Amino acid sequence: MTIAGCSICGNVTGNCRWQAREKMDGTLEAFDYVQCAVCGHLRLETPPANMGKYYARNYSPFHVRHIPPLRRWLYRSRTAPALGQSALLGRLLNLLKKPYYFYWLKKTGLRRGNRFLDVGCGAGMLVSILRCAGVDSQGIDRYFPAENLAEDEGVVLRRDLLDETGSYHAVLFDHSFEHIPNPRELLTKAAALLEPGGCVIVRIPLSDSFARYRYGANWVQWDAPRHLNLFTQDSFSRLARQCGLRVETMLQDSSSFQFWASEDYRHDRFFHSKESFAQSQQYVHFTRRQMRDYARWAKWLNQMGAGDQATFICRMASNEAVERPVPAQPGESTA
Repeated sequence: MTIAGCSICGNVTGNCRWQAREKMDGTLEAFDYVQCAVCGHLRLETPPANMGKYYARNYSPFHVRHIPPLRRWLYRSRTAPALGQSALLGRLLNLLKKPYYFYWLKKTGLRRGNRFLDVGCGAGMLVSILRCAGVDSQGIDRYFPAENLAEDEGVVLRRDLLDETGSYHAVLFDHSFEHIPNPRELLTKAAALLEPGGCVIVRIPLSDSFARYRYGANWVQWDAPRHLNLFTQDSFSRLARQCGLRVETMLQDSSSFQFWASEDYRHDRFFHSKESFAQSQQYVHFTRRQMRDYARWAKWLNQMGAGDQATFICRMASNEAVERPVPAQPGESTA
């Protein structure tokens, strides 16, 4: 059986197929993925002709949420320390709980007035938060529903990254990079948009994680067919070098979601079904103790480097560090 070579490292030997099913909506459509035997990269072999139908109106990242004035003030206060400002109130608020983006945002060097681009931003919640904090931020999403564009007050533009011009201090792919059919082309474009000292931030699931090996095709972040490319730490680092970037920082940031949502999938409780924990938030299938254990295990896996998602902060590499991409060729599987 002929299996195409790896789209990242070009390996043609020993690559194998895996089958995953659509479980967010529970249609159970089957999709074949090819896994590289060298770098471990997983990619959808034949993407659907109409990907738009898998980003229906109930796709949660597209839910527009307006920010009331009090919350805008809180976002501005809590975000200020990550932007290098000596905000006493923000530091005090963050002692209680830091925003989810705090730990990686402070490593980007982003400051008030800098330009920031969120690629595949959904409804643009983070873009709105950073605007509250004084960052010149913009979001783009090629799948964002046209009927929602009037509601977001210009926060989101429905267009492709390849159409962008100008320069940015930071370009973010916040769990959107795995949805891209041409990751090398778009990462190269993102690198070209950087101003001196800027960075590309890529937050992605990791297919070389404990959760992926434990749950197989029931791993919630497989998310067939929306996730077209599932990277390992190795395959993403290779791709970054091919695009003229170097990984400066990798932060593992998986959560208990990898366990309870995958357990739901294992028992055919689909993400959008009313029986799932995601929709009900009721402790019917899981005890509170189980949920605490899941959170503790996630923290431990992050420390061990085996979590199921990570944030990569990349900056421009020197010319001698750039790798030339290896063209993938069809090969025979030995699996």
